[in-house]
Amino acid sequence: MSKLCMSLPPFAPDYSGAASALFDMGGMIVVHDASGCTGNYTGYDEPRWYDANTAVFCSGLRHMDAVLGNDEKLIHKVIDAAKELNPRFIAVVGSPVPMVIGTDFKGIASEIEFETGIPSIGLATRGLGYYGTGIAEATIEMLKKFAKKKKEKIPGTINLLGITPLDFFTNSNAEDFRKLYEDNGTRVLASFGMGMSIEDMQESVAAQLNVAVSQAGVQIAEYMKRKYDIPYVVTTPFGDGDIALQKVKNALAGIEEDFVPESKEAKILVVGEQVIGNSIRENLQIKYGVGAICVASLFDTTREIQAEGDLIIRNESQLRTLIKSGGFTTVIGDPMVKKLLPTSDEYDIHFYSLPHVAISSKVHWDEYKRFVCKETENWLNRIASLKN
Repeated sequence: MSKLCMSLPPFAPDYSGAASALFDMGGMIVVHDASGCTGNYTGYDEPRWYDANTAVFCSGLRHMDAVLGNDEKLIHKVIDAAKELNPRFIAVVGSPVPMVIGTDFKGIASEIEFETGIPSIGLATRGLGYYGTGIAEATIEMLKKFAKKKKEKIPGTINLLGITPLDFFTNSNAEDFRKLYEDNGTRVLASFGMGMSIEDMQESVAAQLNVAVSQAGVQIAEYMKRKYDIPYVVTTPFGDGDIALQKVKNALAGIEEDFVPESKEAKILVVGEQVIGNSIRENLQIKYGVGAICVASLFDTTREIQAEGDLIIRNESQLRTLIKSGGFTTVIGDPMVKKLLPTSDEYDIHFYSLPHVAISSKVHWDEYKRFVCKETENWLNRIASLKN
């Protein structure tokens, strides 16, 4: 019963993250399921679906196919569709039922590639992990397939890692991030997840620095550091973007970061994605002198970027208890989180809304913020102005 949710919806799963990471790259994405998981992704986790013509298919998995493990039916369907569409690549993405029957996605992808000559990848996503894991897994598999060798580094260049609508909603945020750096003299080779082509990915291994803007981006950055010797920093641009710009500038110059976030005995609680939460804290503490801020992560986390006192939230009950602990006077999070705030007069908690597609989907995505703009800087200023 610890996983029971009364107020929060199910969060975006790993197969949605995988499909989202590949959406703009000109491939054919096949979700191996009976249609529910595909519909969940296209209907609730992918804002671009309504305006794009990307090929996302459901395999139409049926009861007897699952019982008999009939992979040939899937392979033939994919091959027939590929002959008609001629995609740049093919990705076969898993869901819960294929996990239970032990479907060999890498083997299926190898057979499809052999029969069609089209580069193919198989992703054994299960629907049990969070979206960030799927984003990272899909991106890393594409790097293995299309960017096998290191390249000579191009000074002063960066990649932006971990940008999908599940965290940032619209292309405007991805474009704002790129524009922020390029307007300040730093060339962006690739924006991983939104607006990226296979050619951009191949060029990306020549970057001097990677900038992980989400926790999924951190997972990708770790792989690229091992494979291509590209160092990385972790930051999401917010407000006027000065903090993120300075971090990247310092990293390109080889200057080590000396900021140590404060989180003990915090009065401000940021609930949501780890890297976004960390970046809100950095902006509030560095620019506005705000005291301790606790980041409570609902999704995957990276220990190395977790401040002492930060929390990993395992279920709704734990989050509800945390908010009601009486230690916090301000909570920042998706509007759905507001439902967990106590209504009793003995609590005086200010709530600041930060919609997140991976949590509330289309319920609140019309309220999404542009991360880099004056309005968001004013939002940070209002939070800082409270006496927490």
